[in-house]
Amino acid sequence: MLKFAGCILIFMSCAALGFMKASSYRDRRIELEDTLELIRMLDMEISYRRDPLAKTFGNVAAMKNCWFSHILRECAGAMKKQEPLEAAWRRAIDENISACPLDQRDIAILKDIPTGLGKSDVQGQRNVIEPAVMRIQSHLTEAVEQEKKQGRMYRGIGIASGVVIAVMLL
Repeated sequence: MLKFAGCILIFMSCAALGFMKASSYRDRRIELEDTLELIRMLDMEISYRRDPLAKTFGNVAAMKNCWFSHILRECAGAMKKQEPLEAAWRRAIDENISACPLDQRDIAILKDIPTGLGKSDVQGQRNVIEPAVMRIQSHLTEAVEQEKKQGRMYRGIGIASGVVIAVMLL
């Protein structure tokens, strides 16, 4: 009886590990979707409201609760304290990178965004944001495919390894 309970525990643990690994792909996809939406909102706010960037970042950050909105909120606070945008942006990303579900290629896109913000007219700022949106869209498409393929694979591996180990112990 105790051996059977141990086998069930091992099976559940292996399956849980597989599902946890698969959830990292889902988390990346969700964060990319949220980030893309916030960047589009940022573009619209810059184009139509034409508020100072600190206020714009704060407004956009309030629209969603995700990792990228936290970055925007921190940048808005730092800019209100007269910190330059690029320095505030990079510092916010670097300080919060441990909680980020995105991979390094996604973060590299985000690090490029503040380069032209606040330094040119509205059209120039939109020209900086537009390529970032297109690159994030392509990464989102890739993330959806990864979630389907690799997420399913890791869930299956977790369950299969749990079954194999449990059978070997019986």
